[in-house]
Amino acid sequence: IFNFFFISYDRGERMKINSYKKLKNGQYKIILSDRELVLHEDLILKNNLLITKELSEEQIGHLEDENKKYLIYDEALKYLKSKLRSKQEMYQYLEKKEYDKKSIDTVIHMLIKQKYLDDDLYVQAYINDKMHFTNDGPYKILKSLKQQNIDKKTIDQHLKSFSIELQKEKVEKFVKKAIKTNRNKSKKNLKQKIIYNLSNLGYSMDVIQSCLYLLEDVSDENIKKKEQEKLYAKLSKKYSGSELEYKIKQKMIQKGFY
Repeated sequence: IFNFFFISYDRGERMKINSYKKLKNGQYKIILSDRELVLHEDLILKNNLLITKELSEEQIGHLEDENKKYLIYDEALKYLKSKLRSKQEMYQYLEKKEYDKKSIDTVIHMLIKQKYLDDDLYVQAYINDKMHFTNDGPYKILKSLKQQNIDKKTIDQHLKSFSIELQKEKVEKFVKKAIKTNRNKSKKNLKQKIIYNLSNLGYSMDVIQSCLYLLEDVSDENIKKKEQEKLYAKLSKKYSGSELEYKIKQKMIQKGFY
């Protein structure tokens, strides 16, 4: 995996390798005359440790340092199994595992070289997923990707695929659903809610406004009548006459019916 140095065999004091024990996840325990080492199997093969029967202190130190990089590399590959990751995502993940910066940088450089980490490909896949599986608009997508420390030019290039036509199609679908699921709201309050939610999802006001024509068929009359009846039943227990009328009107104004 890594093109690091092979362990040189010096003439200093050496420790005998007594036995090997295979562990999980491609690890081996090496039992020396005075200690135990746990090393990655690739590192064992690379340095011919199944043939070499003795190790010096210097060799053990080099092996332990190099083994750390193998472990980080394996950890990174596991993190990449579920989905693509950005370079920053990977760095933050490995940093939380409390690996040292130098080893993390070495592993990330290797992953980039092997094309396991590719921010351009990550951006393309991220935008594609958001377009087809969420309601997120372009500005929200842009903000999320910029937080990954990805170059804005790269983001803008791939955001071109999120066309105005596709944005309008998604917004129209959102508005239709909002109308269907908010039948107890006044047209005014429903419009405010739709604009607020779509703005938070990252759509421009131009795109939002172009789809609000769908509210033209929404009628307040039936909703207004039912709401007045509900308020009358509730408030008439406490108020009467002009005061009751005032309280009902006040509540109706708050609900956007005037």
